[in-house]
Amino acid sequence: MNPGEAPVQYAPVSRASAPRIKLVVQKGPSEGTEIECRRIVTLIGSRTGCKVVLNHRDVAPVHVAIFNDGTHVHAADLVTARGTKLNALKMEQEELTDGDVLTVGRWEFRVDISQPTSLDEIKIELEPTPEVVALEHIPTGRILKPNREICIIGRRNGCDINISDQRVSRTHTLLLNYLGHPTVFDLLSTRTTRVNGDAVGFCVLKADDLIEVGESRFRVRIAGAFAEPVEPDPSGASATPKPPPAVPPTTDLIDIGHVEGSQRWHIAENLEKASRKP
Repeated sequence: MNPGEAPVQYAPVSRASAPRIKLVVQKGPSEGTEIECRRIVTLIGSRTGCKVVLNHRDVAPVHVAIFNDGTHVHAADLVTARGTKLNALKMEQEELTDGDVLTVGRWEFRVDISQPTSLDEIKIELEPTPEVVALEHIPTGRILKPNREICIIGRRNGCDINISDQRVSRTHTLLLNYLGHPTVFDLLSTRTTRVNGDAVGFCVLKADDLIEVGESRFRVRIAGAFAEPVEPDPSGASATPKPPPAVPPTTDLIDIGHVEGSQRWHIAENLEKASRKP
């Protein structure tokens, strides 16, 4: 491990009733290899610590994240220069189905997704009601509401939350919704992601938790906690609560001009939702 490099972090193993994922190399070196993806998040890239390590110039250190949210499987290209293809089409984020083919550099992976077959493995579970999460940027009070299943936070242009800070990795951390709960997953970043002062790899968040990415700090806000408190009117008239600050619903990317006290915000509006591009 290099000085200052973060320890390898792993996501927990998926629950027994979650979809089961297997990647099969159908083109490229090690053709025919089968890879079980048992954890909630599986990383493919060239960096040590990824589940699937691909040593090739066309593969980014952390290239693709596969996310098993307990009921569905999603894949996200981690804002890479060479991109990722799904079924021969360039992708950003997509839900995966059985038989899909992911192309990363020289490799093609067939995605095998199955459900548990033994009823003994599955307890009765209700579909979770997702908590609506937002991040409050502490220096400015700005509320950031992710619009995608996988919110990428990092220094590279194209991240959902882009932080202009050399202490932040190009793709630093993911904000996910796992079983209805907001969760962060550190992308093997050099300086790690911190929650309430502690370095974390995978962490389920609670309201008012403090997330630190580089020198930027965010407070976790859960639906129902966004509105500002109402100050009583001395005249006795009924007070009207102030609307919460919010990112416009069409916004996908937020650019934070870093650091504590900075007020420079650029909102990239009217971007198309992540879609497959030829």
